[in-house]
Amino acid sequence: MGIKLIGVKYCGGCNPVIDRVRLVSEVGKLLPPEYVLTTDKSSNPWDIGILVCGCSTACANKSAVKNFARQWIFVAGNSVDLNNLQEEKMADIIVKKIFALEK
Repeated sequence: MGIKLIGVKYCGGCNPVIDRVRLVSEVGKLLPPEYVLTTDKSSNPWDIGILVCGCSTACANKSAVKNFARQWIFVAGNSVDLNNLQEEKMADIIVKKIFALEK
């Protein structure tokens, strides 16, 4: 099994209600070693991207950003894909969504 790159795109962080960096770090710790989180935007789209917006405005959710990945998981404040969650549960849900998108 080869390396699986999961792209991460952060918002500008002007009004975060969650700790975006800590959330992504927790996701990275929960993923198996063959999964690598990256912010590098190469010429090829990521298979899966995580758009991490610190507040519910989700200003980084723009059409140009959507081209960076084939499939997206959207974090907007305390929600993942429009489902409100407690911050401490978000990393687990994101990892489950990554595995579900890979099937």
